[in-house]
Amino acid sequence: MQTLISVMEQGDPLSYIEKLNIRTDAVIINQCGRINDREVKSEIAGREINVVVAERDEKGLSRSRNLAISMASDDICILCDNDIRYEDDASEEIVRAFLRHPEAGIICFFIERPERSRPVRDTEGEMSKKDMMRIFSPEIALRRSKLRDLRFDEDFGAGGRYAMGEENIFLFEAKRRGIECIYVPVKIASTLPNESSWFQGYDEKFFFDRGAGYEAMDRSLWHILCWQFLLRKRGLYRNTISAGRAYHAMKEGRADYRRTAGKVQTQE
Repeated sequence: MQTLISVMEQGDPLSYIEKLNIRTDAVIINQCGRINDREVKSEIAGREINVVVAERDEKGLSRSRNLAISMASDDICILCDNDIRYEDDASEEIVRAFLRHPEAGIICFFIERPERSRPVRDTEGEMSKKDMMRIFSPEIALRRSKLRDLRFDEDFGAGGRYAMGEENIFLFEAKRRGIECIYVPVKIASTLPNESSWFQGYDEKFFFDRGAGYEAMDRSLWHILCWQFLLRKRGLYRNTISAGRAYHAMKEGRADYRRTAGKVQTQE
């Protein structure tokens, strides 16, 4: 398997191999204003691994993810950000899960972080839409041969038109296409302290982007998705913006998405 790492403006992207405790071959996409590809060898825990580094003069997290998927040579891959650290046995757990589920195209695991100290669910099995809404990108492992042309919508994610929701849209689209998506409640990593590259608080732009994301996930559930968020998270945003203004921003985001995008992008 390979680890697919997305970073920005890094002078030494190879430093992440040790920092994140990556023990597999890897593809590192470094969006840094340069264009250069190279393949190098690195060593961790006494094992030599092959690392492909692709430097690109472009922005956008989903674009980075898509490029990493296209450049991968192994079938089983795990997405990775620069703010997680893997457990020593993470790669073994991931491979074993795909062996247990040979038809699965996507398997999501548990990464411990401040806002989530327990897995999404306690049992291993097919993911529901509710489960998919609780996943963030580095928890997603995939079997490339099962994805066909499914890729991340490049309008969503850090650096995109809408700053969030790319992983949830990806999972919802996989479910629509009949790709088997499994959840395995095994911890594979923990997050490291890191300043968010996109979250600037619960302002109108946040809710604008959220409204667009919910529209891309499932148009038929848009109102339910919006109101459940507004009600559940009221304690977080009520000192910044009213529920009415937040809902209005969500509606504007939905309208903007319908005008400018309208469907999840695919890439050969």
